[in-house]
Amino acid sequence: MSLGLDKSTWQRVTFGDVVRNVNETLKGAAAGAIDRVIAMEHMDPGELKIERWGDIADGTTFTRRVRPRQTLFGKRRAYQRKVAYAEFDAICSGDIYTFEADETRMLGEFLPFLVQSDPFFDHALDTSAGSLSPRTNWRDLADFEFELPPLDEQKRIADLLWAIERHRLQLAEMEEAVRSSLDVRLAELWVADSEMQPISGIGDCVTGSTPSKANASYWNSADVPFYTPSEIEHDTMHAARQRVSVAGAATGRALPEFAVAVACIGGDMGKSAVVREPGISNQQITSIVGLDEADAYLVQCLLAHPLGRQALEARETTTIVRKLNKSDLMKVQLPWPAERSVLRRLVTDKRVAVATLRSELDSLGRLRSAALAEVFGGN
Repeated sequence: MSLGLDKSTWQRVTFGDVVRNVNETLKGAAAGAIDRVIAMEHMDPGELKIERWGDIADGTTFTRRVRPRQTLFGKRRAYQRKVAYAEFDAICSGDIYTFEADETRMLGEFLPFLVQSDPFFDHALDTSAGSLSPRTNWRDLADFEFELPPLDEQKRIADLLWAIERHRLQLAEMEEAVRSSLDVRLAELWVADSEMQPISGIGDCVTGSTPSKANASYWNSADVPFYTPSEIEHDTMHAARQRVSVAGAATGRALPEFAVAVACIGGDMGKSAVVREPGISNQQITSIVGLDEADAYLVQCLLAHPLGRQALEARETTTIVRKLNKSDLMKVQLPWPAERSVLRRLVTDKRVAVATLRSELDSLGRLRSAALAEVFGGN
């Protein structure tokens, strides 16, 4: 993709030439007229839209005023890439800068994409100071140099980037709607409390083990996937970061295709995913085996459902570290009607729909990155 940009008319400027760091503060009764509070945790990496916030009625020590059309930038741990575009009045954390464009030289709707660009973030990281919680300061950010298009070209670029952003948000909302519709149907099964089955009545369970690290021949290989909880992120197991030899895998317990891997210890406890490439896992994973593809994804959907996570947590061992033993996992009850054809089809349809939406989202992400790189460099 090419935007056909003619940069011969662009002007070299510094960030501080065309952007103000607005440090407007509100306290007491003046702050009481605003009901929303934005903290760093309310800003998501890579997301311009603020989807959640706190309530000022719950109390806050924040005093920095946020106005619509300002660009918010998280100055603490800039590597998190937290940038947002304000659409409402709020009070925000002192760890958030509120940038405002000089509209005679830069459009407010162009600014957030500049702040999201790789060169700006590289500059922010290079000028951050501190070890545990590095921060970048306004003085250094103001020195950032870049090429600024004329206002009419800024408008054309911003219109394109905002069109991509709006379409991306629409797709994300559609994905959430697809997931939510299935969650409602699964919740109905739990509420009905009919035809419940322990996992032991659905499949067999095997707990993983780690081949000896002392035997180099087990590990100097790319033969067999060795799964850990870090590969459990979505409904399907991510590609394993480590692999072992056939001999190393033979010392563990084989996970066939369509095994449902369940993380059973620590902060990852309860996460689950379906294995597509046969392999082995470490001892932090217990897997449900003996299922076909449709039933495997149905089990995974049930376990990932909030009520499924509650059922898992109800069986966990109360120790210093959260843990779910194999015997306790096998006792977890799931709704499992004898006639599952409709449920299986619903899960399959959801997976197809989500995969299609994710593919389009990925394409939009690449398009957006290419556009940002052409305008600002990097990305």
